[in-house]
Amino acid sequence: MIPNVLIDTDVMLDVFLDRAPHNGPSKMVMALLEQKCFHGHITATIVVNIYFHVRKHLGKENTNQCVRDLLNTKEIEIHAIDRNALATAINSAMTDFEDAVQAVPAMLPEELLEKLL
Repeated sequence: MIPNVLIDTDVMLDVFLDRAPHNGPSKMVMALLEQKCFHGHITATIVVNIYFHVRKHLGKENTNQCVRDLLNTKEIEIHAIDRNALATAINSAMTDFEDAVQAVPAMLPEELLEKLL
């Protein structure tokens, strides 16, 4: 069974902006994703955060292309964040709310139940 992996905003920013010193490992994560070593998951919030930060460095047109490329990456599933996800995140056992907001929508129901116990 191929594992599910939540890809953090910083990994994507490292790749899009070629940020040292983590650009090498982050590019490796993306290469493993392309090789189908795991299923990638992000949330819509991550896409918005990427746009905000990348636009400062690469401008609107290049940023739009980065986001288009991300949206066309079939190996990454993009999850919505809604009221239920926010409520679950704030009530979860995770100590960091922002991390919980990112993790909750990508969790399978049984994984979510384990986090809430």
